[in-house]
Amino acid sequence: MVLLQERRGIRLDAVIQVGDLGAYPTVERYDESSRRFGRDHPAQGDFIRLLDPSPSFAEGVRLALGLVPPVLFVSGNHEDHEWLASLHEASGTEVVPVDPLGAYRHVACGSVVEIAGQRVAFLGLIEVEGRMDLDEYAYALLMGAEPGSVDILVTHDGPYGMSRDFSGSVQGSAKLTRLLERLQPPLHVSGHYHHPNGPRVYGRTTSYALAQLVRPKVTRWEPASTNPGQRVTDGSLGLYDTETGDFTYLDDEWLAEVRGDTLDLAALVTATG
Repeated sequence: MVLLQERRGIRLDAVIQVGDLGAYPTVERYDESSRRFGRDHPAQGDFIRLLDPSPSFAEGVRLALGLVPPVLFVSGNHEDHEWLASLHEASGTEVVPVDPLGAYRHVACGSVVEIAGQRVAFLGLIEVEGRMDLDEYAYALLMGAEPGSVDILVTHDGPYGMSRDFSGSVQGSAKLTRLLERLQPPLHVSGHYHHPNGPRVYGRTTSYALAQLVRPKVTRWEPASTNPGQRVTDGSLGLYDTETGDFTYLDDEWLAEVRGDTLDLAALVTATG
């Protein structure tokens, strides 16, 4: 985000992440998928580093927070949901810091938060029969909102029919499709499926899905999509102009310079001035 501001000559009002941040308080609390994923994906452990940062890492985060806003994020299907719920219960707030530096802040499902003059609704988790469902109370809360009362809807899952998986099965949540048809926000942004997908139009809503931020070094599903340098994936970042209403995927050439294995955050921030 620091480089984005510098290279584009802009100032970010907010940074929002669409889930599967890997928000666990300890490695021991990882779910099985996170353990398996982490073996081939060093970036999986970055969130744990943030909870007990080294002095140099903490300095880099503090410098970055002097230039960009804290990151707001919604629950994916790979987070410690009990731990996140306990943080909200202790704070009594819809938005709660999850790390000692305040770099990341979780937004409770069903919340509508005003951000940069936009009414932004958040709904995490996924709808997969027999595995996980959207938060029933949060979903009902948003379904009960007046059409047009939300400017942006941020979810982890995507609407039903957005794509197909490797076996040809239809992906997405039928509940989210109904929510989009009900709320009709101008913009909907989601994640989960690891590839960019959009724009798709649902009435007055334009919907986009973001790619996985950093692909694994190796993967058993896509052997040709290895990422030994841990580079940022095209289409994993989007930029929304609140004045014009334009949303664009980022595929700038300088993104290739950002490599997770060698990134020195403090040096990067200092170099940008």
